[in-house]
Amino acid sequence: MSRSVLLTAAVEDTEIFRPQLEQQKVTLLHYPLERYRKVDGNGTISDTFEQLDDFENIAYGSKRNARFFVEKMKEFEKLDEVRERLNLALNQETADYLEGEGVPAIHPQANGKAINVMEFMLRTRRIGNTLYPCGDKTKEDLPGFLQELDIPVKELILFTLEGPKEQDLMKFREDLAARNPAIVIFHSRRSVNRTLAAFPVLNCDNVQIISGDQAVTDKLKEKGISVDFQAEGSWESILEKLGNIE
Repeated sequence: MSRSVLLTAAVEDTEIFRPQLEQQKVTLLHYPLERYRKVDGNGTISDTFEQLDDFENIAYGSKRNARFFVEKMKEFEKLDEVRERLNLALNQETADYLEGEGVPAIHPQANGKAINVMEFMLRTRRIGNTLYPCGDKTKEDLPGFLQELDIPVKELILFTLEGPKEQDLMKFREDLAARNPAIVIFHSRRSVNRTLAAFPVLNCDNVQIISGDQAVTDKLKEKGISVDFQAEGSWESILEKLGNIE
């Protein structure tokens, strides 16, 4: 029997996860309460693209980060200069995307972590000035690791995170009201507040709750919500927990 699963993460963050989820014989209720929008009119962005020669490395923490960077790279016609840098991708998905856009990229491990990229940079002595495309409301590990080692890193903000458009939110609420999700995935601390605010009719006592990690579990407990399964901070671990639900 198919179970319905409520997921509220952004489209860009779940490109791989959603097809995997649908293979689990579930009905996916995907109502993105997060969406990414590029930042325009930022002088820092244009200045950085004019100074690409100052960077030895460009590191990409996700395919999402790479997409926004490539969009700007095309806008400023900087493909050749970007190719001359060492382009480091956190995982295979991001490396494949960059390769498809004509940017050769290296990834230390197929499903690596930020520390894998940092260790690769140390082993190969690529510890010069590093450019890190990112968003303004996403805290990522690699820049912090590099700063701790006094490796110069510039976080280039290319996008921001917003909630859904009002008309989309109304559609989500109408659709959810006609369904009864059996499982709710809270993938981040932010998703706790967003989900509860967007869907006040959602009764968390009557569903099984999957938490993305310990921090999410703590946030849910603050709201008086019990967690049935706690993942380990990755979409793969959330998928594994989902498979344990009968």
